[in-house]
Amino acid sequence: MKKMNIIQFGILFAFLFSLFYMTSCSKKSLVKTEKVKKMKVGEEQVVEKSTERVPKWAFDPEFQVVKEKGEKFIIVKVDIADKDRRAAERIAEGDLRKRVAEGTKTLVNSQFVEALSGTDETFSQSFKSYVGTVADNVPVIGLIVTDTYWEKIQRIKSKDEVEYYYRVVKRAKMPYENYADARDNAWKEVLQKIETDREREELLKLIESMKSGDEV
Repeated sequence: MKKMNIIQFGILFAFLFSLFYMTSCSKKSLVKTEKVKKMKVGEEQVVEKSTERVPKWAFDPEFQVVKEKGEKFIIVKVDIADKDRRAAERIAEGDLRKRVAEGTKTLVNSQFVEALSGTDETFSQSFKSYVGTVADNVPVIGLIVTDTYWEKIQRIKSKDEVEYYYRVVKRAKMPYENYADARDNAWKEVLQKIETDREREELLKLIESMKSGDEV
């Protein structure tokens, strides 16, 4: 009987020792792996994102003209924030078209100013009024969304409240040729309204000068 008690005691001791060991290891492990970042009110951190790294294109300018394999493109980018990701994506796609329209207006004006330097000053004032009409009549044609990146961001709203929102970055491109054709068609409409041959001749020279910049 005494022998059985000793065996039982030994088993019980071994069980209690292993239980204590496992518990202590678990606690040590918990202390090592648990890293809670303390955040202040107003601070933000990314808790989820579409790709492991932020793509390089997300840092590109909002409007640019680039060459890809010998072909020119107008490339635009927008960065939108909203509480709902789908809403942010819809807003971003609408803003891409707006960004192209705004960018092409600026492009028409800058090309016009450069070409105007070689034009007869007699007509420079009337030409300035024409370019505004052209800039407003260059439609967005063939714009394609090429890239999307998003982040889910946590923001500490107050000591006891956390809020989340999404940041969506989209990029799209349009063949430069589409822009140039639309611009030249707008100029054709202006040319039809000019009454004197001399003014029409000078304007044609200006338009050809603008076209020469398309090849750069």
